[in-house]
Amino acid sequence: MNDKKIISGPGTVVGANVNLVGTIHDANEIIVHGHVEGEVVSQKSINITETALVKGPVTAELIQVAGQINGAVTAAGKLEIMPTGKIFGSITTKNLSIHPGAIFVGKSTMPGAEKYESLEEEPKAKEEEIYQDK
Repeated sequence: MNDKKIISGPGTVVGANVNLVGTIHDANEIIVHGHVEGEVVSQKSINITETALVKGPVTAELIQVAGQINGAVTAAGKLEIMPTGKIFGSITTKNLSIHPGAIFVGKSTMPGAEKYESLEEEPKAKEEEIYQDK
């Protein structure tokens, strides 16, 4: 019989003295202590520790950043930027937590928030309607 068991291990750990160029994909947790130049993708969680630097997109369900990311960050569930964390790039997440001391330079998008209209946009639409009627 060809019954395949899904093996769930501890995931991937990039050591503090590692400089990795390439893509990391793991179904489990990824912890980065070193430097990665390339895409980092997990189906579960990614932890970018204080000593870590990632140059490239980072994608997971849950992402915690205490180090630095230069690139797009997509967290399907939650993104947490710790006090030592730095993100230079776009963020897409449903739940965003930025601690005091953290640095974020870029654009953030929260899927599902499109249904809420900006308070500034609503009066402009009404003004346009008024001018069009005259």
